[in-house]
Amino acid sequence: MAAGGAVFNDVHLNGVDPKGRVSLPAAFRQTIEIRCSNGRVASGLGKTLRMAMHPTLRCIEVSDGLQIAETEEQMTAHAQRISEQTNELVGDVLDRLEAETFPLMKDVNFDQAGRMVLPDRLRAKANIGGDAFFVGRGRRFRIWAPDELRKAEAGESTDVLDEMDDLLARRKERG
Repeated sequence: MAAGGAVFNDVHLNGVDPKGRVSLPAAFRQTIEIRCSNGRVASGLGKTLRMAMHPTLRCIEVSDGLQIAETEEQMTAHAQRISEQTNELVGDVLDRLEAETFPLMKDVNFDQAGRMVLPDRLRAKANIGGDAFFVGRGRRFRIWAPDELRKAEAGESTDVLDEMDDLLARRKERG
């Protein structure tokens, strides 16, 4: 792996305030710092996350700067392969692929403490209210509303659901 094994793992539950502010889990901030320090991430993108709705699940899919760079590289290579097969210009194929991928993505910056604001449109579509459940997925991570994750048929494993319920119960005990 290009990031030397630095991947998003584990699960975290953080509160979301009425304005959509939430803290990025500290472990994820550390992973981003490691992943984005390899020289492949454009200057200024170290604290930028790219968010979009998952194509089939009701959650937010999140990429860091390294994943953004890798996606761009993979897209260019894919456009070149399609161009060789179809005789289309690489630029035309790339334009089409980019038009399918990037318009609905939102860039979100986080501060030194990990505070960020979830975009209103994404938060509404993912039905995220007072809690955001972060799920590490290797190169990316997902942000779920707990109720939406419970309803998702192919969202996450039963163990992940159990972890979420444990975190919610502990939060409720603390008041």
